[in-house]
Amino acid sequence: MKILFLHHYYIPKKAFGCTYLTNFHEEFDNADHIGVDAILETYDRLYNEWKDNSVYIMELMLVLNHRCTFWNNEIIKSPQNEKAVEYTFIYLDLFEKLDELLYGPDSWEDAIDL
Repeated sequence: MKILFLHHYYIPKKAFGCTYLTNFHEEFDNADHIGVDAILETYDRLYNEWKDNSVYIMELMLVLNHRCTFWNNEIIKSPQNEKAVEYTFIYLDLFEKLDELLYGPDSWEDAIDL
């Protein structure tokens, strides 16, 4: 039996001075190694498991935002990185989907008075 050790793409230990309560970053980091289907499955599993826990759902939203930002920064480093482009849009879509589930459609338009 072979044991596979994966290089982590991005797993911060703290956000805004607070330590994470969950292992969501690790879960998505593992999914990043497998592909888009794994990312979507991870999101669905975590959302369905924790949708009634407001603290964990907010942390899920934060992690989605961080992962979108991480992959976007990878595009800046290497614009031809197709994986980074795909993952940036996947994480952005999941972030927006969760935002809409939590706050309703057009929540950003309501928050910003231009």
